Amino acid sequence: MDKAPSMDKDSMVELKKRFKKMSVVLDENSFSNAILSLKEHQKPAIVIKNTSFLDVRSFYLSNLRLARLCIQAKLSTVIREFTIINEPACIDFFEHYFDDLDLALAQLKYATQLLMKISTYFIQLMEKDDCNTLDRCKYLKVNAIGCMYTVAMRCLPILAYIEKVRQHMLAQDDDPTHENAPPSHIVLAKEDCTIPHTSAFEVEKAAGLVDPDTLRWLEELEEKHGFRMHDDCAQEHPLAA
Repeated sequence: MDKAPSMDKDSMVELKKRFKKMSVVLDENSFSNAILSLKEHQKPAIVIKNTSFLDVRSFYLSNLRLARLCIQAKLSTVIREFTIINEPACIDFFEHYFDDLDLALAQLKYATQLLMKISTYFIQLMEKDDCNTLDRCKYLKVNAIGCMYTVAMRCLPILAYIEKVRQHMLAQDDDPTHENAPPSHIVLAKEDCTIPHTSAFEVEKAAGLVDPDTLRWLEELEEKHGFRMHDDCAQEHPLAA
């Protein structure tokens, strides 16, 4: 049997310091809060009166881009912080004890690519000539963010695995030869890896993957914070365009 790779004590101490500086890995609340924290969700509904439809559509296009950037940035932070595993001093250690980490990070990279593909697809739909009503913009926005949120939810088992690795590294003895070496039972189940490569992802069918409860939640947010026609809000004060 091959001898397990090890690090000298100083290298292990430095490695632990870097793990301590890492962010707590994302959970479900991280993504729902990301949606809730979008700028447009911090304001009351905007009542349209004498506003150009191009301005309305521009508002919704901006919403889509911001939603994608917000979720993508969170996943990218995890990917960036865990590039440590591919550094020459660490690669053998992590490949031996946590050989699923490469798969986990590849899944997150696929997810960021899917977010871009979904965003681009729905932006193209919104920019078409037949997207000429407020209801159509709302529909596309809700479905686009629903698809992106669904991709984020599929990342949760992968992120949970990464967090276990992070927590175990924080608990490591500074001496890498100590009996508290990383256990082999921290594994990523293959059935939890459900993020497809972009080439195998049919973005046209993505909306069918969104949970109905997610769509209802996003529709409620849109009703509360999105644009509304002035005729439907006679009791509200219209905002300037």
